[in-house]
Amino acid sequence: MKAQLAIVLGAVLGMFGGYACNHGGDCRFDPDCGGGIGGFCDSNRDCVDGYCCRSDNCGGGMCTFECDRDSDCPDDMACEHDTCFFRCSEDADCARGQECEHGNTVCEWD
Repeated sequence: MKAQLAIVLGAVLGMFGGYACNHGGDCRFDPDCGGGIGGFCDSNRDCVDGYCCRSDNCGGGMCTFECDRDSDCPDDMACEHDTCFFRCSEDADCARGQECEHGNTVCEWD
């Protein structure tokens, strides 16, 4: 019985393996990771931290932070359109589907 329970528990935890970024990490290169910064969202309750930015620049739903200046964002992010976006110097620094915009400074959805 214990072995069966361990197998079931392992299978359940394996299904949620993509959610590991919810715990202090980010979803910079994996927006499907669920709830971390840079992850896709439909509402604020989908985000572990920050809020759900619903603008086109956020791909219609991305967990991030509001800002007035770069210093309001985490170190690996910059403020653009009152929203924190991951910093970049080329498209390869961004998730698939994003481009390095605004003079190669931030990753935005195209």
